[in-house]
Amino acid sequence: MSKSPNRIKTIKKSGTLKTKDSKEEKIDKIKLEDYDIMQKIAKVNYGIVKLCQSIETDHYYTMKILRKVEILESKIAERLLNEYKILSKIYHPFIMQLKGIYTKDPKGLYYLFEFNQGGDLAHLLEKNSGLPEEQVRFYAASLITVIDYLHKKKIVNRGITPENIFLTSNGYIKLTNFHFAKILKNDYTNTLCGTPEYSSPEMLNRKGHGTAHDLWSLGIIIFHMLRGHTPFEDTDPIKMKEKILKGKIEYPKSLSKNAKNLIKHLLVIDQKKRLGNGKNGIYDIISHPFFKGFDWKNLLLQNLVPPYVPLTKGNNDASNYKKYEENYFEDPEIEVDKEKDPYYKWD
Repeated sequence: MSKSPNRIKTIKKSGTLKTKDSKEEKIDKIKLEDYDIMQKIAKVNYGIVKLCQSIETDHYYTMKILRKVEILESKIAERLLNEYKILSKIYHPFIMQLKGIYTKDPKGLYYLFEFNQGGDLAHLLEKNSGLPEEQVRFYAASLITVIDYLHKKKIVNRGITPENIFLTSNGYIKLTNFHFAKILKNDYTNTLCGTPEYSSPEMLNRKGHGTAHDLWSLGIIIFHMLRGHTPFEDTDPIKMKEKILKGKIEYPKSLSKNAKNLIKHLLVIDQKKRLGNGKNGIYDIISHPFFKGFDWKNLLLQNLVPPYVPLTKGNNDASNYKKYEENYFEDPEIEVDKEKDPYYKWD
């Protein structure tokens, strides 16, 4: 396997956090026979995730297996290729690394990712009706460094949700799933995509959205982490859209003054006036009173003690993942003809 970059240079200059890129991260072309593919631990769109172990090194990974026939029917081949290209060009300590890929199987598309034993943030929120503010601050700060890094590369993520955030065994976060990420050639794009509860007004209005969309999602997820639910949730998607476009939020008294103020300035309808999207950029967020005294440099260096560390028993423990019935998972079963397989030539 290619070695992960172990050198991240952090600089705080004029309030802006910077990460020094390593060389372009190499994504290995793996062979399935080199891995012991074990139990199913998660379900994803168009596929499943299994725990696996390298026969050569004994290291544990997760293998995301997507059903090719469903991918082709859903016409997302180009989106997946775009994700692959983006993941091969970025490295950040809080982005889940794609270690390898296998495309030759006629039934499935195989992605090898690092194994993060803490499970996803969505499952943690399901078990709690909101998280302590110190814990939320730690996760939010981590996301801000990722957002800043991506935006400097003109990448809008459009997938910042609890389901796409995983916890490492030592309590740090990893953002995954770049299906909806896009490198902006211009300042705006018009694609309607992502999770409705996290959609920005400008995306729903189809008037053009840019990197400020991720800042809106940041405000939503901070509220979600603090309260255990999103601010505009509704069982009726039309009513939820109306709530988002109005932008009116009922803030509970339990929220601190600084937390409320931060969310309020992130969830601004006019994206040009949204916190973090002004002339000072991300500085306006990291200098907000909610983050007063926070050690951004040592966060990126992972020298801080996280406020929550998942309980794990051994390097192959997946007990922090949500439990599903075995018949809930479906392995790839239908083959795709090689001539019609757009993924076959990836490697």
